[in-house]
Amino acid sequence: MTTADSTDQIPEFSITRTLDAPRDLVWRAWTDESELAQWLGPFGVTTDSVAFDVRAGGRYRYTMTNDETGEQFPTGGEFLEVLPQDRLVFTWGEPDTPVESAPVITLTFSPQGEQTELVLHLRGIAGHPGDGFVHDGWDEALTNLDRHLRGELPG
Repeated sequence: MTTADSTDQIPEFSITRTLDAPRDLVWRAWTDESELAQWLGPFGVTTDSVAFDVRAGGRYRYTMTNDETGEQFPTGGEFLEVLPQDRLVFTWGEPDTPVESAPVITLTFSPQGEQTELVLHLRGIAGHPGDGFVHDGWDEALTNLDRHLRGELPG
C-alpha cells in the first residue's frame, strides 16, 4: 500500500508492508549491519560498506553499487530517534548532507500477531509508484527485506 501527498507542502510518501516475521526479527534486519548488507537496496544493486551506529545522534553509511554498470551510490545520514522495535527515524541522502536539509525516513514497526506491519514514511522527496526512482527503489528494497526474512536471499 502506498500513499502520497500532492499538496503544496513538503513532498512525502509512505509505503506499508505486512511482513511474515515477528517484530524483533524485522527490527534486527533494519539495525544489524550484516543483515542490512544482504537486502538493503533495489533490484540489481549490491550494498556494501555498511556501517550503522543505531542510537540517537549516531551516523550510518552504506554504498550501493549497480550490478550492471558498476555505478556507486554512497548513502548515509543520522539517526534522529531510536525506539527499539517500535520506531526508527533517520535522515537519508548523501552521507554528508546537513541534518536540517536532508529528507527524513520514519519506520514504524507494529506487531500483528506473528507478523509485523512496517510503515516507511519518507518526508522531503515526492515519490509515487512507477517513478523509477525513490519510491520504486524503496518498494523494491522492502520486497528484498521480505525475501530476506523468508530466507529467500543468499546470506
